[in-house]
Amino acid sequence: MPLLSVKNLSVEYKASFGVVKAVDGVSFDVEKGEVFAIVGRSGSGKSSVASAIMRLTDIDGAQIKSGEIFYRETDLLKLSFDDTRKIYGKKISMIFQDPQSYLNPVIKVGKQIEEAVKVHNPKLSKSEIKERAASALKKVNLDDMQRIFNSYSHRLSGGQKQRILTAMAIINEPEILIADEPTTGLDAAVQKQILDLIKELKGKMGLTLIIITHNLKIAEKHSDKTAVMRSGKIIECAPSKEIFKNPKNEYVKQLTNVSYSLPEQMP
Repeated sequence: MPLLSVKNLSVEYKASFGVVKAVDGVSFDVEKGEVFAIVGRSGSGKSSVASAIMRLTDIDGAQIKSGEIFYRETDLLKLSFDDTRKIYGKKISMIFQDPQSYLNPVIKVGKQIEEAVKVHNPKLSKSEIKERAASALKKVNLDDMQRIFNSYSHRLSGGQKQRILTAMAIINEPEILIADEPTTGLDAAVQKQILDLIKELKGKMGLTLIIITHNLKIAEKHSDKTAVMRSGKIIECAPSKEIFKNPKNEYVKQLTNVSYSLPEQMP
């Protein structure tokens, strides 16, 4: 049985000019321990799939029109609000693409990290919460804990903020980690550091990864299986080696022939 199974998922947005079908009948399975990449150009629907898995579509102004999303034997789309708190942030977690938008600029970073523990572990003592926060920061290679804890997000670099979001995503030791464009806005050297970090965390924590990216080189290098999206649909899904060496779909062939302008030092 797959660890995560998406079946016939459709997501719609209401726009001034009518209804936009961002995701149109998408289905795929993610096996335990796998790195599954969802790739496509901007507007292809890949981030909307991640949003639906995390039950964030309402926040994004979208609506899930049909489908099922199973984590093990649980249909995530049928969970009550109370039950979602047992899954999201604990069993399934996500690294968002814009850390500045998800870190509160008027609350010190340390308090935000501790809150990620407290909301799922209300019985832990203050010292236990702090210890878990310190452990998470160490896992993402942020050793200057005191300075990080006492800083506001605008005083930290883009790479540090992305590491903090990563620490918050793994702090409750999830089974599935979704990384939505985790290197957006970072320079080439920091992009490589973040990708190497995610790969390292997967190995140490036994994570199952879903990577959302427009960058085919990232998918080719870092994933076991790749799903290519276009206009809300998955047009090809196969082991990454097959996708990049011998794609079946004509559009995917065109994509893999395009030179994506990544720096030489990128993996």
